[in-house]
Amino acid sequence: MYPTHQFKDKFVLFLKIFFPILIYQFANYSASFVDTTMTGQYNTMDLAGVSTATSLWNPFFTFLTGIVSAMVPIIGHHLGRGKKEEVASDFYQFIYLSFGLSLILLGMVVFLAPPVLNHIGLESQVAAVSVRYLWYLSIGIIPLLLFSVIRSLLDSLGLTKLSMYLMLLLLPLNCGFNYLLIYGAFGFPELGGAGAGLGTSLAYWCLLGISIIILVKQKNLKELHLERRTPLKLERIIEGIRLGLPIGGTVFAEVIIFSVVGLMMAKFSSMIIASHQSAMNFSTLMYAFPVSISSAMAIVVSYEVGAKRFDDAKTYIKIGRWIALIFAGFTLSFLYILRDIVASLYGNNPDFIELTSTFLTYSLFFQLADTVAAPLQGILRGYKDTVVPFYLGVIAYWAVSIPLGLFLDQVTTLGAYSYWIGLIASLVVSAILYQGRLQTIMKRFEVSNVK
Repeated sequence: MYPTHQFKDKFVLFLKIFFPILIYQFANYSASFVDTTMTGQYNTMDLAGVSTATSLWNPFFTFLTGIVSAMVPIIGHHLGRGKKEEVASDFYQFIYLSFGLSLILLGMVVFLAPPVLNHIGLESQVAAVSVRYLWYLSIGIIPLLLFSVIRSLLDSLGLTKLSMYLMLLLLPLNCGFNYLLIYGAFGFPELGGAGAGLGTSLAYWCLLGISIIILVKQKNLKELHLERRTPLKLERIIEGIRLGLPIGGTVFAEVIIFSVVGLMMAKFSSMIIASHQSAMNFSTLMYAFPVSISSAMAIVVSYEVGAKRFDDAKTYIKIGRWIALIFAGFTLSFLYILRDIVASLYGNNPDFIELTSTFLTYSLFFQLADTVAAPLQGILRGYKDTVVPFYLGVIAYWAVSIPLGLFLDQVTTLGAYSYWIGLIASLVVSAILYQGRLQTIMKRFEVSNVK
């Protein structure tokens, strides 16, 4: 990051930060996309198992990576104030924190996931695939979170291209390991859908090793003296948790709703479960657009706010929100026109394709709501405002989505579609609440600046 003075310079800098993040996020979400599509080509039963397991995994994984992402605004404020010497210390504190978080998630997968999956009404074969997939996936928890710390450091320094190049390695690694382990190619064991979990874990271990080598060799990072390992500092850990918990909690509150809906689908047929999860999986891939805008917003806004250039922060906000709307126009048009082709990526059964295509049509509406809501979350993080947005998110998601979905399921014949309507409504409400909070925060900073 560096200060800019003209609108054109800000626009160009924002795009330089945004596009590598976008490619990174696509590569990141592609892990789940690849697991689901490759399993779908194996068979529908394994697809239902992997998709259900992913519904259980995603909220906790995003919660922990959300906590780790608190490093971005912390380092952004250090850089805005010209305190580069503080960066290395915070980097190591988040390394220590990620180890602790990894152990927590590992324990949850091993001890809590099996009883949950075996008692929600899944067919026995589907439940067995789900449990084995999660066990294999848990092997990659540690490298996944450690890589998230390294990526957050690079992003906060404006080295988003480096994050992008690293993450682009994930897709071929994941595809290669999945092919070997799902289908049992070249003498490897044929693990079916569960093999996708092991393939993803192995890909993340390779990615972590490569990223550490690059981190050591990168000349741009020499001035940070990352080779000087700092001991654990409880006050820094507490600050990271204080800022990161609401960030992770906000993401968790949103993602868990989608996962709860996925688990509630267990009462429907395997065909409906597979179609719902396939449509949700592709929608998650499309979510890479607004979440990338959100990440870029957090970087540029935190830098300008740290330097007390509040007008420049407002300019970046306008730029980011317009770019989000433009991209939404392209992605929504693409999905609407090609929804049948997208559905066929997950399976070749005509009934499955038709059902998945209908779910994808519903997904257009909550993707549009995400285009507004997700960037607002990044802007608020840039202002280091995380606690109130967390509560606003909880209210929006839990007071609207599930109650409305259950109500429509009971009083109408919409069936599974009822819960998608509930999701759309909750995202619209969250966008309205976040916008109100942003207006309050911006006025508060303007008043403090005048004083």
